[in-house]
This record gives sequence, structure tokens and C-alpha cells, in this order.
Amino acid sequence: MRTLTSDEVEDLIFGAEILGCGGGGSVELALDILKQAEERGLNLKIALLDEIKEDSLVFIVSRVGGGVEEDIKKRVERYPMKIERPELEAVKELAKFLGKKPEAILASEIGAGNMLLPLFVAASLDMVTIDGDACGRAKPEIAISTTHVKGIPIAPLAAVTPFGDVAIIKTVLNDYTAEDISRQIAVASGGTCGVARCPATPRQLKGGIVEGTISRCIEIGRRIKEALKSGEDPIKAFVETTEGKEIFRGVVRSWNREERRAFMWGSIDIEGKGGYEGHKLKIFFKNEFLISWLDGKPYVTCPDLICVIDIETGRGMSNWGDLRKNLGKDVAVVGVPAADIWRCERGIEIFGPKHFGFDIEYVPLEKRLT
Repeated sequence: MRTLTSDEVEDLIFGAEILGCGGGGSVELALDILKQAEERGLNLKIALLDEIKEDSLVFIVSRVGGGVEEDIKKRVERYPMKIERPELEAVKELAKFLGKKPEAILASEIGAGNMLLPLFVAASLDMVTIDGDACGRAKPEIAISTTHVKGIPIAPLAAVTPFGDVAIIKTVLNDYTAEDISRQIAVASGGTCGVARCPATPRQLKGGIVEGTISRCIEIGRRIKEALKSGEDPIKAFVETTEGKEIFRGVVRSWNREERRAFMWGSIDIEGKGGYEGHKLKIFFKNEFLISWLDGKPYVTCPDLICVIDIETGRGMSNWGDLRKNLGKDVAVVGVPAADIWRCERGIEIFGPKHFGFDIEYVPLEKRLT
């Protein structure tokens, strides 16, 4: 168990931004959370899963949501905002329902915002955050979880909106209905809600989460920062740190997004440069980059990671914010192998291309590139 330094938190944010694959909560959200944590004098502490008592409880915490239609945005504009961090309240509500407080918090996914949120929540409640997460990358749905692969129940769960609405979902048919219910709460709240879910013991979670991912993000952020300072290629530093593979370099020609049902849907088109000149890469995203096509043919897909990185800054590119700023940028696209748990039959069923409606077979990154 240890307390993160300010340098480590900064490195974590920028490392997690890249492994967030275009989603996972923005850097702006992460920095806002960090500022609040510093103002309150909170210590962001992490621990190995094995350091938590076997009979204690761990909650998975995240923000659920994305884009919604304009009519919904306008409707909720008149509602009073009562809760700044609904994720914190979700933990309290789930603990109240269970009659037992958790001893640790686990991130739902890797991402700048969605890794800082659990750290903030845990620190606010004088708890620790597990060095790990339930995906090994960012994902668009809470049903896409390594706990789902292992069969750890997602319910009971608590969902809290920024307006103070509280929902306790005692039982669900399956992880997909839990996702649908939580997503509809997010839609009704203008695109976001805080969720605490999957109360489980460390013994139950063993083998059902991806361990060490906070430390991994810190190392990635540190290596990229060092590369930039020394004038080295940040993309090379990222590839070496993650054992990933550069799959494309080029210029962003289009980046389209539609906001609906509390998701960001869209695609990005990249025109090749250098060794990739004459080729084109298209990437589909639903909050996160999920499926790519090289010259119109299926290429790297989820569950493997597709990371789009600004060559000049070494920053991960995001599907949030003003996408017009991304046009014309030189980017590198790096594929990173998914955590082993995703590469089993059940994992591919939950997080492969067919889950998103594409008739594409999942082929592991390293085989696709041979």
C-alpha cells in the first residue's frame, strides 16, 4: 500500500489517457478532480488486491454516460445540480443498502477521468484504490467487464445522478440489463450518472480483474514524459512500454461524431504518411476506438486496444471535446494486446466486434499483423 506522489498522479493521468482509447473520461475531468483532491488535502492511496483482507468488500466505481440528443440537453438545463461527484454518493448509497462499507474501491476501466474518480472517491472515504481495473482499457458499457467474463454478479448496484436522484438496483437479469438500466438513468440526467456496482471480496475478484494497471499507466506517462524531454520519439517509448505495435501513421482527415443514448458514436479517417503513404485507416468508435479497417479491410479490433496518439505531444487523442481541433494533426496509431482474460471465447463474445453489430471475426493483434 502506498500514497501516490503528485508526479505519479500526473503521469497516471496522461498514461491512462492513451490506454483509454479515445474515451475513459477526459483529462480535463481528471485535472478538475485532482485539483479538488489537493484542495481537500486528500491522499490518493493504492494497494495490491492481495493486500486487502479476503473477507472485506470492494466496490467498482465509475461514471456512466456520454452524449445525448439536444432536446434532452435542453430539458435538463433547468434542473438544479445538487451533487458534484455522484460516484461518491453512489458508494455511500450501496454501502447503506448492504449494511456494510467497502474497504477498497476498484476502477471500472482505464481512462484519465475514470481512474482519477475512484482514487478521489476512495480518498474521500479514507479508503484505498486497488491497483487494477475491470477491463485493462476503456470500454463503452459497464457490461463489458472482466468481472462479467468471470461471472461475478454486477448487482446490487447504486446509481446517482447530479440532480440527487438515487436508484438501488437489487437484482438484474444479467450484466446487459444492468447496463441498459444504468444507461437510461444517464440519458434521463443529460448524459451522466455515477455508479457503484459489483460488491465482491478480494477472493472473488482474483482472476476476474486486470491487476497492476494504475502502476502501468504511471510508467507509461513517465516514459513518454522522459522521451519528450530528451527529444526522443514518444511513440517509440509508448510501444516499448506496452509491448504494443505501431499499426499506422498519418494525418487526420475526418473525425465525425453523433451524440445519442448517452454514447458518442462516430469514426475517424486517417490518410497515411511516410511508410503508410497511399493507404487509409478508418476507425469506428462508440465512446472508445473499437474497430479499424485498413484500405477497407478489417484490421485491428476490440478487445485489443487501438490507441491514437498525437505525434508531436505524445498525448492520447480523445473522442470528446471540439473534434475540429484534431483535423490535420499527425498521429500514430498503436495496437496493444488486450488482457488475456478477454481472449477466451466468453471474453470475445462480450467484447469482440460482433457485440457491436459487425460481422467481423476477432483476430488477435499479433496474428493480424503477420
